[in-house]
Amino acid sequence: MTNAETQLASYFAKYEPAMVELGKALRAKLRATLPGLFEIVYVYERQNALVISYSPSERGYEGVCSISVYPHLVKLGFGQGAQLSDPNRLLQGQGKTVRYVELSSVADFDRAEIDALIADAVKLANLRLDPSAEGAMIIKAEAQKQRARRATKAARPASTPGAKGSPRQEDTRR
Repeated sequence: MTNAETQLASYFAKYEPAMVELGKALRAKLRATLPGLFEIVYVYERQNALVISYSPSERGYEGVCSISVYPHLVKLGFGQGAQLSDPNRLLQGQGKTVRYVELSSVADFDRAEIDALIADAVKLANLRLDPSAEGAMIIKAEAQKQRARRATKAARPASTPGAKGSPRQEDTRR
């Protein structure tokens, strides 16, 4: 198991076994369906979510599909879901672009309607998938934490004159 695979396994370990099984099964299906795409892994601790985006580039926001694992559900997301044909009205969400399908069992994503949504998403993204290509995994979870720490430091107020620990200028007017 590679270092990235080990890290991903540690992220999955934080969830209920049923959600882990569902998330891993969906991941295996998407890896087989979307060969050669990058798997970009994000951990959103505030939302208690593990997200894996399948993208033609190293940027997760360009992802065709994504898996979002939460404590009690798994979502299959589509980056351009608002533009997908959805005659069965499976897609949920109100945003300008992203839509998702909530999955509660492995059988949920073995349906023809889900396969059709994935195929439509690939077609919309104008991708040519190479069945022999292997995609790389990119762990962005640590980068998120580092950005958050930098943002926290940047948000701290600068020291003001007269504050404890800073030199005070004396008023020479009398």
